Amino acid sequence: MKPNVYVALDLETTGLDFEHDEIIEVALERFENGSPVESRDFLIKPNRNIRPFISSLTGISETDLADAPDFATVAGEIRQFLGDYPIVAHNAQFDSKFLRDSFAKVGISIEGNPVLDTLVLSRIAYRDVPNHKLETLVAHLNIKRERAHRALPDADACGKLFWQALSEIEKLDSFVRHHLARIAKGTAWEQVFEDCIPSHEELSPLSPEAVLPPKTSSANTLRVREFFGENGRLAKEIPNFTARQSQFDFAEVVERNMYKGGISILEAGTGMGKTLAYLIPAAIKAASGERVVVSTATRTLEEQLSKHDFPMIASLFGNSVSPLVLKGRGNYICLRKFEEHLNSPDVLLTLDERETFMTLLPWIEQTKTGDGSENTGFNLSRNRLLWNKFASDASTCLGEKCRFYEKCYGLNARRQAAKANLLFINHSLFLSDLALDFALLPAYEHIVFDEAHRLPAMSHASFGKMVRFFRLRNITKVLVHPKAPDKGLVAEMEAQLGKANMDSSILDACARLREAAMECEKSLHRFFMKLGKKVFKNKSDGFRFSRGILAEYDTDPKPVLESCNAVKAISEDICSQLRRVPAFELLARNLEGIAMETSRFAEDFGFIVSAGKEDWVFYMEEPGNPHTAILRAISLFPGDNWTEKFYPWIRSATFTSATLSLQNSFEYFEKRMGLLSPRLNKSKRPFVRSYPPAFDVNSKRRVIIADFLPKPNAPEYQKALEETLSAILPENKKNALVLFTSILSMTKTHDALVPHFAKNDKLLLCQQVDGGMDSLVEMFRKKREACLLGCQIFWEGIDLPENALELLVIPKLPFPNPSNPLIAALADKMKEQNENAFKNLYIPEALQELRQGLGRLIRSESDSGTVLFLDNRLVTEAYGKSFTRLWGFKHEVAHNIEELKNLLGL
Repeated sequence: MKPNVYVALDLETTGLDFEHDEIIEVALERFENGSPVESRDFLIKPNRNIRPFISSLTGISETDLADAPDFATVAGEIRQFLGDYPIVAHNAQFDSKFLRDSFAKVGISIEGNPVLDTLVLSRIAYRDVPNHKLETLVAHLNIKRERAHRALPDADACGKLFWQALSEIEKLDSFVRHHLARIAKGTAWEQVFEDCIPSHEELSPLSPEAVLPPKTSSANTLRVREFFGENGRLAKEIPNFTARQSQFDFAEVVERNMYKGGISILEAGTGMGKTLAYLIPAAIKAASGERVVVSTATRTLEEQLSKHDFPMIASLFGNSVSPLVLKGRGNYICLRKFEEHLNSPDVLLTLDERETFMTLLPWIEQTKTGDGSENTGFNLSRNRLLWNKFASDASTCLGEKCRFYEKCYGLNARRQAAKANLLFINHSLFLSDLALDFALLPAYEHIVFDEAHRLPAMSHASFGKMVRFFRLRNITKVLVHPKAPDKGLVAEMEAQLGKANMDSSILDACARLREAAMECEKSLHRFFMKLGKKVFKNKSDGFRFSRGILAEYDTDPKPVLESCNAVKAISEDICSQLRRVPAFELLARNLEGIAMETSRFAEDFGFIVSAGKEDWVFYMEEPGNPHTAILRAISLFPGDNWTEKFYPWIRSATFTSATLSLQNSFEYFEKRMGLLSPRLNKSKRPFVRSYPPAFDVNSKRRVIIADFLPKPNAPEYQKALEETLSAILPENKKNALVLFTSILSMTKTHDALVPHFAKNDKLLLCQQVDGGMDSLVEMFRKKREACLLGCQIFWEGIDLPENALELLVIPKLPFPNPSNPLIAALADKMKEQNENAFKNLYIPEALQELRQGLGRLIRSESDSGTVLFLDNRLVTEAYGKSFTRLWGFKHEVAHNIEELKNLLGL
């Protein structure tokens, strides 16, 4: 199973861009039977500068490479060392591509060397580690490494990881190893797994966890006053619990709301302890026999509630509360479809998909939930398209006819939910349930929405419709893979029908279905290509349209609809023939699911391209590129859905967040959520209250406004911004985060700052340039005097406690983009109704976003720092007071760069 000899490889490069960056270090270590026997390390002089974050990460400077040879000079030595041995690397796609491209430039090939990725191998062997970064695995396995992020120590660690991971896989049972060998055929792993023990074992994953028995309700009715206070139950249960009157009052409001019924909107300031303040009354109500749902915007908070916060208080309720995290059905694996792919990988999976599929084999035998997100080796979000092939869903479910019915994870989650009385879900699942008329969640009486400020924007998207090229391709890809027509469901049907000597008419129908599926994809591609050309020739109102695509852009959607209907009709015809033979019931159900998905796509497509619906906005994103083009239809007033479908029947609902009010009023949130509608019953008129932070935030936050830059909409502003930041950030001694409202402005500023930070030997990180959010935040936390440039997602959701962030820079007030189709449509609607769109839309949206941004700086009582605004509208425009009120008008103004430096202590 193990290759006796292999070469572990690691590279350091000037950056992460394959097209422009170059190799600066190559480390090679040859292993024999898992032990290192020889190594080489080459520093290489590139033709471009090293990116600052690479220098910071590796410690390699321009000076270190000044006398190093170029790649061509050492290429022969590297190639000779590699020989014909397998190459082992971590995240091998990155290293092997850089190395292959560099070799190709000097006329050398390494195509004959198998490339084995320890990232893939570790995901098979270790499914419970938080992530599969090399440093995480090295720590988990106690592999000694001299220094991280240098090529030779990393190559050594990678080679040792490879051997240990293979040893771990050898311990797996024969079922897993047998199927690893089958699925690996044709991939780089074929020879590694080829001597696995043959097996004829049937797929037999462990049964899901037993359905929870109903919990008995509490004999005595508890009240929240028993839990809070210096001598309450929480103080006795939780070490260092701090009793706060505001927390107790919040809990009483939630309790009263649940007891009497109604709606409450509760804003909770930083450090007040709102989580316990709603969990306690929720648990009390659940213990009394009524089901309570807690909905959050992020999976992070959902997991914190279920794995930390509620377990901390669970003992206080004995056996009377049964909590459960419930996710959408698509998060659970369908054992039937998994088995089909396991038995026919050569037809249903491409070579690339097989490597990822292998990571599911050890997990499928151990999982008790079938929730794909628990398997860190698979990474559900990154492999969503592959997961969808065997995810549980209603359209392909056989129900009681399925031999895995009793073990079905998706159905079992629903069975458990029916027994649980405290459900933790996310807003996406709640909104999907609401959009589908409550088809997903069990009946419940009470709900608490944490992170409720996210609900209005999420409602726009959830109640809208979206069509893109890859949505249709992902449907047709299951039928026929676009790059491999011999793979997919049609090929599987033809193979089984051929073996059964079925009538030629059904095989002819399969051939027609293959053609129809391919034509379906091509017709949408042609549609977007033509639309793109028309749009850019006639771009009068951005990418919005109101009278329909054909009327406004002379692009006929009919061929797309016809091709979708053809796929649906042929699929239904084949299904009717397949159902005559019981052995083909599974094929029929899978094909029926595809027909339903195609029909849904056609319905959404037809709705969007026809447009013309009142109180909706129809628009396009990137119509010139058929692969990334998106057509959208968004309801302008999703609050109407809440008013009509949700508020009338819910017994109690509590909306809470740290940022719900604007200028001491909840009206903007209430309006967007349909809570001001005259159709709303008086009993559901919301009770609102705002609780201040547990400490004085303004005393810990210094605010500086620079008024000497041009107005942000002036052409010369960007240059002035770059000059100002270049003058202060490289000299700054504190960790700084700069929050931009424009990606273009951010990248231009980054390019201007690079030489200054390089000169000062400081770390500069930039979103979309230096990696993803998680890795950027992780690097930023570890360094001092670092600077991170971020946009969009960085305005909320990142946590930088204590001295990890001490200077927050906001170049521009975060007004929404006027060209945003939804914002523009809402503004137009307000103008029609003689409303001031700037006052009633743009300022509230900016205030909401700014409050989130400011929240990055002060997260706890131990935090402190400075906020620097480079937008002079705060002090030159009358509406500036709407924003400066957020910090009680207590700010300092810098009138020139020298004053600014003095205020910052530079």
